[in-house]
Amino acid sequence: MTRKPEAIAIVGAGGIFPDAPDADAFWANLAAGRCSSREVPAGRWAVDPGSVFDPAKGAADAVYSKKACFIDGFRFDPAGLALDPEWASSLDPAFHLALHAGRAALAGAKLTSSDRARTGVVLGQLVLPTDASAAWSRETLLPAFERDALGLAPRQPSSRVNPANRFVAGLPGGVLTKAFGLGGGSWTLDAACASSLYALKFAMEELRAG
Repeated sequence: MTRKPEAIAIVGAGGIFPDAPDADAFWANLAAGRCSSREVPAGRWAVDPGSVFDPAKGAADAVYSKKACFIDGFRFDPAGLALDPEWASSLDPAFHLALHAGRAALAGAKLTSSDRARTGVVLGQLVLPTDASAAWSRETLLPAFERDALGLAPRQPSSRVNPANRFVAGLPGGVLTKAFGLGGGSWTLDAACASSLYALKFAMEELRAG
Protein backbone atom coordinates (compact mmCIF):
# COMPACT_ATOMS: atom_id res chain seq x y z
CA MET A 1 0.00 0.00 0.00
CA THR A 2 1.42 3.36 -1.02
CA ARG A 3 1.62 5.88 1.80
CA LYS A 4 0.33 9.35 1.11
CA PRO A 5 3.20 11.88 1.35
CA GLU A 6 3.19 13.93 4.52
CA ALA A 7 1.83 17.44 3.96
CA ILE A 8 4.30 20.33 3.98
CA ALA A 9 3.36 23.81 5.20
CA ILE A 10 4.96 27.03 3.96
CA VAL A 11 5.00 29.22 7.07
CA GLY A 12 7.11 32.17 5.92
CA ALA A 13 7.97 33.94 2.69
CA GLY A 14 10.31 36.71 1.67
CA GLY A 15 11.57 38.23 -1.53
CA ILE A 16 12.45 41.27 -3.56
CA PHE A 17 11.38 41.70 -7.17
CA PRO A 18 11.50 44.21 -10.02
CA ASP A 19 9.13 47.03 -9.16
CA ALA A 20 8.18 45.29 -5.90
CA PRO A 21 10.17 45.42 -2.65
CA ASP A 22 8.31 42.46 -1.11
CA ALA A 23 6.00 39.56 -1.89
CA ASP A 24 2.82 41.55 -1.21
CA ALA A 25 3.77 44.23 -3.73
CA PHE A 26 4.75 41.57 -6.23
CA TRP A 27 1.34 39.91 -5.90
CA ALA A 28 -0.38 43.28 -6.28
CA ASN A 29 1.52 43.84 -9.55
CA LEU A 30 0.45 40.42 -10.80
CA ALA A 31 -3.17 40.98 -9.86
CA ALA A 32 -3.14 44.35 -11.62
CA GLY A 33 -1.48 42.93 -14.74
CA ARG A 34 1.35 45.41 -14.39
CA CYS A 35 4.43 45.02 -16.59
CA SER A 36 7.68 45.78 -14.77
CA SER A 37 10.02 45.71 -17.77
CA ARG A 38 11.60 48.91 -19.04
CA GLU A 39 14.48 50.29 -21.03
CA VAL A 40 17.96 49.61 -19.67
CA PRO A 41 18.91 52.53 -17.37
CA ALA A 42 21.97 54.56 -18.33
CA GLY A 43 25.12 53.01 -16.88
CA ARG A 44 23.44 49.73 -15.86
CA TRP A 45 25.24 47.75 -18.57
CA ALA A 46 28.97 47.94 -19.17
CA VAL A 47 28.24 48.88 -22.79
CA ASP A 48 25.72 51.14 -24.48
CA PRO A 49 22.58 49.00 -25.10
CA GLY A 50 22.27 50.46 -28.59
CA SER A 51 25.71 49.15 -29.53
CA VAL A 52 24.71 45.52 -28.93
CA PHE A 53 21.07 45.67 -30.05
CA ASP A 54 19.91 43.68 -33.06
CA PRO A 55 16.18 42.97 -33.57
CA ALA A 56 17.06 39.67 -35.27
CA LYS A 57 16.92 36.88 -32.70
CA GLY A 58 20.08 34.81 -32.57
CA ALA A 59 22.42 37.48 -33.91
CA ALA A 60 25.95 36.89 -32.63
CA ASP A 61 27.11 39.01 -29.67
CA ALA A 62 23.83 40.92 -29.63
CA VAL A 63 20.57 41.27 -27.72
CA TYR A 64 17.21 41.54 -29.46
CA SER A 65 15.61 43.67 -26.76
CA LYS A 66 16.69 46.77 -24.90
CA LYS A 67 14.14 46.10 -22.17
CA ALA A 68 14.57 44.15 -18.96
CA CYS A 69 13.28 43.92 -15.39
CA PHE A 70 15.48 45.69 -12.84
CA ILE A 71 15.50 45.95 -9.06
CA ASP A 72 15.91 49.59 -8.05
CA GLY A 73 16.55 51.28 -4.72
CA PHE A 74 17.71 48.17 -2.87
CA ARG A 75 20.26 48.72 -0.11
CA PHE A 76 21.79 45.75 1.67
CA ASP A 77 21.67 45.93 5.47
CA PRO A 78 24.20 43.65 7.21
CA ALA A 79 22.92 44.52 10.70
CA GLY A 80 21.98 41.54 12.84
CA LEU A 81 23.69 38.96 10.64
CA ALA A 82 26.38 36.65 12.00
CA LEU A 83 28.77 37.96 9.35
CA ASP A 84 31.50 40.57 9.37
CA PRO A 85 29.62 43.64 8.08
CA GLU A 86 32.47 44.84 5.87
CA TRP A 87 32.98 41.39 4.37
CA ALA A 88 29.26 40.90 3.81
CA SER A 89 28.89 44.31 2.16
CA SER A 90 31.64 43.42 -0.33
CA LEU A 91 29.71 40.42 -1.62
CA ASP A 92 27.91 40.34 -4.94
CA PRO A 93 24.29 41.55 -5.07
CA ALA A 94 23.26 37.91 -5.60
CA PHE A 95 24.31 37.23 -1.98
CA HIS A 96 22.63 40.40 -0.74
CA LEU A 97 19.29 39.58 -2.37
CA ALA A 98 19.36 36.04 -0.95
CA LEU A 99 20.18 37.32 2.55
CA HIS A 100 17.40 39.92 2.33
CA ALA A 101 14.81 37.36 1.23
CA GLY A 102 16.00 34.82 3.78
CA ARG A 103 15.74 37.29 6.63
CA ALA A 104 12.19 38.20 5.61
CA ALA A 105 11.17 34.54 5.32
CA LEU A 106 12.58 33.68 8.75
CA ALA A 107 10.91 36.71 10.31
CA GLY A 108 7.57 35.77 8.76
CA ALA A 109 7.85 32.16 9.93
CA LYS A 110 8.34 33.26 13.56
CA LEU A 111 10.50 30.23 14.35
CA THR A 112 11.45 31.49 17.79
CA SER A 113 11.18 28.07 19.44
CA SER A 114 12.59 26.02 16.57
CA ASP A 115 15.95 24.26 16.66
CA ARG A 116 18.14 26.22 14.25
CA ALA A 117 20.72 23.45 14.43
CA ARG A 118 18.25 21.33 12.42
CA THR A 119 17.21 24.10 10.02
CA GLY A 120 18.85 24.02 6.60
CA VAL A 121 18.92 25.86 3.29
CA VAL A 122 18.21 24.66 -0.25
CA LEU A 123 18.69 27.54 -2.65
CA GLY A 124 17.82 27.71 -6.33
CA GLN A 125 20.35 29.90 -8.12
CA LEU A 126 20.31 30.62 -11.85
CA VAL A 127 24.04 30.97 -12.53
CA LEU A 128 24.76 33.85 -14.86
CA PRO A 129 27.57 36.45 -14.92
CA THR A 130 27.05 38.88 -12.04
CA ASP A 131 28.45 42.30 -11.19
CA ALA A 132 31.11 41.19 -8.74
CA SER A 133 32.03 37.91 -10.43
CA ALA A 134 32.62 39.81 -13.68
CA ALA A 135 34.69 42.40 -11.80
CA TRP A 136 36.75 39.63 -10.18
CA SER A 137 37.35 38.06 -13.60
CA ARG A 138 38.51 41.38 -15.04
CA GLU A 139 40.77 41.97 -12.05
CA THR A 140 42.27 38.48 -12.16
CA LEU A 141 42.34 37.53 -15.83
CA LEU A 142 42.58 40.79 -17.76
CA PRO A 143 46.09 41.78 -16.56
CA ALA A 144 47.42 38.34 -17.55
CA PHE A 145 45.77 38.59 -20.97
CA GLU A 146 47.18 42.07 -21.52
CA ARG A 147 50.66 40.90 -20.50
CA ASP A 148 50.79 37.57 -22.34
CA ALA A 149 48.67 38.27 -25.42
CA LEU A 150 49.21 41.98 -25.97
CA GLY A 151 52.66 42.44 -24.47
CA LEU A 152 51.53 45.30 -22.25
CA ALA A 153 53.21 46.22 -18.98
CA PRO A 154 51.60 44.68 -15.87
CA ARG A 155 49.26 47.00 -13.99
CA GLN A 156 47.74 46.93 -10.55
CA PRO A 157 43.94 46.70 -10.30
CA SER A 158 42.19 49.86 -9.17
CA SER A 159 40.31 47.94 -6.50
CA ARG A 160 40.34 44.55 -4.86
CA VAL A 161 37.21 42.43 -5.33
CA ASN A 162 36.29 40.05 -2.51
CA PRO A 163 37.57 36.69 -3.83
CA ALA A 164 34.51 34.95 -2.35
CA ASN A 165 32.57 36.41 -5.26
CA ARG A 166 34.13 33.87 -7.60
CA PHE A 167 31.91 31.31 -5.81
CA VAL A 168 28.68 33.17 -6.55
CA ALA A 169 27.28 30.02 -8.18
CA GLY A 170 27.38 27.81 -5.10
CA LEU A 171 28.28 29.80 -1.99
CA PRO A 172 25.09 31.85 -1.30
CA GLY A 173 23.36 28.93 0.45
CA GLY A 174 26.33 28.52 2.79
CA VAL A 175 26.42 32.25 3.52
CA LEU A 176 22.74 32.11 4.48
CA THR A 177 23.33 29.30 6.98
CA LYS A 178 26.22 31.22 8.53
CA ALA A 179 24.35 34.53 8.63
CA PHE A 180 21.35 33.12 10.48
CA GLY A 181 23.05 30.46 12.60
CA LEU A 182 21.49 27.50 10.82
CA GLY A 183 23.09 24.08 11.27
CA GLY A 184 20.97 21.80 9.11
CA GLY A 185 23.22 21.91 6.07
CA SER A 186 22.94 23.89 2.86
CA TRP A 187 23.36 23.55 -0.86
CA THR A 188 22.76 25.67 -3.91
CA LEU A 189 21.47 24.23 -7.17
CA ASP A 190 21.10 25.48 -10.72
CA ALA A 191 18.33 23.99 -12.85
CA ALA A 192 18.01 27.00 -15.15
CA CYS A 193 14.48 28.43 -15.12
CA ALA A 194 13.28 25.51 -12.98
CA SER A 195 15.73 26.26 -10.14
CA SER A 196 13.09 27.51 -7.71
CA LEU A 197 10.83 24.49 -8.35
CA TYR A 198 13.67 22.04 -7.82
CA ALA A 199 14.69 23.86 -4.64
CA LEU A 200 11.16 23.42 -3.28
CA LYS A 201 11.14 19.76 -4.29
CA PHE A 202 14.43 18.95 -2.56
CA ALA A 203 13.58 21.03 0.51
CA MET A 204 10.37 19.04 0.94
CA GLU A 205 12.31 15.79 0.57
CA GLU A 206 14.68 16.94 3.31
CA LEU A 207 11.74 17.72 5.62
CA ARG A 208 10.10 14.34 4.96
CA ALA A 209 13.40 12.63 5.65
CA GLY A 210 13.47 14.28 9.09
